[in-house]
Amino acid sequence: MNKISWKQLVALFVTTRVSAEMLTIPGELIRYGTDRFWSILAAKLAVLVLFLPLLFLTMRFKGDNFLTPAIRRSKIFGGVLAVIFTAALAMVTLETLINLQLYISDVIFNDMLFITGVIIISAAAFYGALKGFSAISRCSIFALVIFAVLLILIAVTSGDTMDFTYLYPSFVRDNDYFVRSMLAEISSCSEILVFAVFCGNIRTKPNRAVFFYLAAALAVLEGLTLLYNLALGPYLTALEYPMYYISSLSDIVVFQRLDGIDAVVWVLCGIIKLAVLLAAAHNIFTSFGKAPDKIRQTVILAVYTAAVLAAAYYLGTDKGRYDQFEAVTHLPIHIVAAGTLIPLVVLIAGKKKPTAKGEEKNEKA
Repeated sequence: MNKISWKQLVALFVTTRVSAEMLTIPGELIRYGTDRFWSILAAKLAVLVLFLPLLFLTMRFKGDNFLTPAIRRSKIFGGVLAVIFTAALAMVTLETLINLQLYISDVIFNDMLFITGVIIISAAAFYGALKGFSAISRCSIFALVIFAVLLILIAVTSGDTMDFTYLYPSFVRDNDYFVRSMLAEISSCSEILVFAVFCGNIRTKPNRAVFFYLAAALAVLEGLTLLYNLALGPYLTALEYPMYYISSLSDIVVFQRLDGIDAVVWVLCGIIKLAVLLAAAHNIFTSFGKAPDKIRQTVILAVYTAAVLAAAYYLGTDKGRYDQFEAVTHLPIHIVAAGTLIPLVVLIAGKKKPTAKGEEKNEKA
C-alpha cells in the first residue's frame, strides 16, 4: 500500500518546494531587497486560500482523491476533469525537467548535451515513480536531512562574509516586481496538485499536512531569502543560482568547498519532485481501470514520460520557445485551474461512496 503519514507528506512537500526555489524561480525574481520577504508571505496566504476546496473535499469524501468522486458521478465527467488536470500537471513536469537540466548544464557539466541530460533525469524519475508514492516520500526525508546539514555548514562557514548592513528598507517601491514575484511563488506551489491526487493516501488527518507544510515552507523560504541578502547583498540580482554561489564561498577542510554538495542536493531534490509528479500522473491514468497489471501500468507511465521528454527537448533547445513557455508557467493559471477550480467542481458535483444501508437497498431493489 502507498499509504504515508501526514508528517511524511510535509517532508516531501518541503523537499519539492526548495527544489523549485533553486531550479525553477528565475534569477531576476530573487532580487536584493525586502520586497521578496513580503511577496513570499502574500503568496503563502494566497496558496492557503487556494487549498480550501481541497481541504473541504477531503472532509466530505474521506479516503478519496479529487478524481474518485467525479468518476462515481460519471466516467465522462471524471475523464474531462482528468484531462484538464493532467495538462496542468504536465506543464509543471516540463518546467521542472527543463530547469533541472539547465541547472546541471550551468553548474555541473557545461558540455552535457540537452537530450542526454533530460534522458538521464527522466529515467531516474521514472524509476522513482514506479517505486511508488511511499518510497518517494521516504527518499525525500533523506534529501531534506542533507539540505538541513548543508544549510548548517553554510551558516557556520560563511558567517564572516555576511553583512547585516545590507538589511535596510527599500525606499523605492516596485509594485510590478512584487506582483510578478508573488505570482511566481504561487505557480511554484505544485504541491497543491500532488495533494489533490494523493490526499486519499494519507493515513490520518491529511488537512494537517497542508497547514504544517505552508508554515514550514514560509519559514524556509524567508530564511533562504535572508541568507541571500546577508551573504550577497546587491550582487544578488546578478546571480541565477544564489545558493550555489553562497556555498562556493564556504571553505571547510574536509569538503574544500560546499558547491559540489549543493549541486548534488538540488539535483536529488529535483529528481524527487519529477518522480512524484510522474507518479501523480500515473495515478490519474490508472484511476479508470479496475486492477491494471504491472506491465500495463509501466507501459502507460513510459509513454507519458516519453511524451514529456520529447516536449522538454522541443521547448528546452530553443530559447525563444522556452521563454514563451516560462512566461505562461509563471502565471499560476494552471495551478488555480487544476488545484482549486477542479476540486471545487468535484466538491459540488462529486458523488459519495454508497453506505452499507444504501448498498443493501440497491441489492433488494
